[in-house]
Amino acid sequence: MPGNNALNVNTDSVNNANAEIKITVRCSDWYWAVTAIMMVATIAFAGMAYTKPRQHRLFHYITAAITMVASIAYFSMASGLGWTGIAVEYQRSDPRVAGIYREIFYVRYIDWVITTPLL
Repeated sequence: MPGNNALNVNTDSVNNANAEIKITVRCSDWYWAVTAIMMVATIAFAGMAYTKPRQHRLFHYITAAITMVASIAYFSMASGLGWTGIAVEYQRSDPRVAGIYREIFYVRYIDWVITTPLL
């Protein structure tokens, strides 16, 4: 089946909460593109490490680790994983943003907890 089918494979229900406000296929496509860019950057930084003397490679290894963790986080967001539904505070009548629960990607915060100290 052509196209991005990740959001159809992974449901929009977690912990008995059905998220009405969620990412679209276009947003998922964007996350897939960022995942690919981060993976290419990871490979590039790891490759650049081998052009430096052994005692100067740590910078490139840390940078590769940061982009690798970020690519895993974006992969899970693009796949429709790594989120939980939370109740909205103010319900709206606009059908584009109407709903009781919305997706919050907790994987983004896990990414920040891991990568920010490495910066």
